[in-house]
Amino acid sequence: MAMAVNEQGPGPVSTGPDERHSLRKNAVGLPGLIAQSLGVTAPEISGVLIASSVAAYAGLITPLAFVVAGIGAIGLGLVYSRFARYVPHAGGTYAIVRAGLGPDLGFMAGWILLAVGIIFVAGLVIASAFLLQLFGSPAVKNISFLGKQWTGTAIFLGALVLLISFLGIQISAKVLLTLTAVGVALLAVFDVVILAKGGAHGLAWSAFNPANISKVGVSTFFIGVGLAMTGFSGFETAVFLSEEANAPRKQVPKAVVGAVLAAVVFFAVTTFAIVTGYGAAKAGPTWAGDGPFTVISLSAKFLKVGYGQLLLLILAISGAVSALGTANFTTRVAYSWGREGYLPAAFGRTHPKFRTPSVANGALAVTTLGIILAGAAWKGQTLDLNTFFLAGFVVFSWLLLCGAAGILPVYALVGLSGFAHSLRNHGTVVDIVIAPLLAVAVVATAEFTQFYHQTGANKIAPLVMVAWVVLGVIVRLATRSRVRAAEAQFDAAPAEAGIQSADMAG
Repeated sequence: MAMAVNEQGPGPVSTGPDERHSLRKNAVGLPGLIAQSLGVTAPEISGVLIASSVAAYAGLITPLAFVVAGIGAIGLGLVYSRFARYVPHAGGTYAIVRAGLGPDLGFMAGWILLAVGIIFVAGLVIASAFLLQLFGSPAVKNISFLGKQWTGTAIFLGALVLLISFLGIQISAKVLLTLTAVGVALLAVFDVVILAKGGAHGLAWSAFNPANISKVGVSTFFIGVGLAMTGFSGFETAVFLSEEANAPRKQVPKAVVGAVLAAVVFFAVTTFAIVTGYGAAKAGPTWAGDGPFTVISLSAKFLKVGYGQLLLLILAISGAVSALGTANFTTRVAYSWGREGYLPAAFGRTHPKFRTPSVANGALAVTTLGIILAGAAWKGQTLDLNTFFLAGFVVFSWLLLCGAAGILPVYALVGLSGFAHSLRNHGTVVDIVIAPLLAVAVVATAEFTQFYHQTGANKIAPLVMVAWVVLGVIVRLATRSRVRAAEAQFDAAPAEAGIQSADMAG
């Protein structure tokens, strides 16, 4: 089957959508695209909180684990960058997989992406809420209305995030850019001060030494690499704004590659600073035990306690910022599916003033509220710092495991799409072999970690995503004949004048 693909045109392939219900064109430039991608990775949370989970396995060489994961992320970023020049589409990853591997796997990618987006939006506002609960606890700022609960805070943050997303991509981009820049800058100060003061026992350069892998074990180290890969998740989400970008074929590839490179550098420096701050001998267990309090513990030693408290607040804000970017991409996937016949046509409409997917936004609001309330009913509001039981953190961790178990196989499909498309279109050895191989290898390692050594309810989290995938296969088989006409119309849409077509799904 052939799919018309623009190589140089100003916008996406025209499939005949009603312009009254299209997204706002030329609404976001390169800075906003980078902010979208970096904001979703939540570099502050990933570099401290998720990294503390990596430290439980990789220990001293946690920075090396992030560098290795970053190599895979760069490979994946190169695949996304190449496709962004061919498939500027609001469906983003779904459209890329469909273009490279055909409509069946494209459907499965979109099916999984919708679930992942819904899960992550709720999970990220819950993460923000439980971090604010920590911030408001007697151990930090003693703010009663924050410290005694997380559910009300999560509901408020969810409503705020979805309101901003509804009001337009331009305001979303400004919020993402501003808050991400502030958060990264404040953590960079934290990093620089620790490194400038030499940490606990001098700069821990051994954190990057591959010879130290033998100290934790090769298999254990690569579990850490897999967990680190989840910290990069979201760097690609600028592709979902392709139909709203000023110059998608030029700016989206730059945004994706720029975001992943910035993330690699930030994670390497931040994890190096934290290992240096704790000292090489104690970094692994101490960091894993401190979790989000890492910023307070090290700030008390190298800066001021108040600065650490500020950074804890920044971590909380980072969760909400990531939820905003995630809401942006999730609603665009739903919009593209409504437009192309997989969801009711109402999902393919936009608000007449704000030109955002209003029906998709409303549906996401309902599901987010439902997940928050279900999490509260499951674990309650408890925050016990003596036993370090944080109910909100338990709910967030479960949702993170469930969502990651879905997004990682989709990344693998993107890598395979890159291989298939590059092979058909005479790409370079980087396009055909190196980038896809790096991406698939690291992503496969990361997927293994979602199932490895989980206990209690966490054992079920990735299995829920497996069940969702199985359901998707059943739905696809049941509805395939109904949507084939619409798929054929989409795939056979004529390229714009002067634009070359390419076979995308042989």
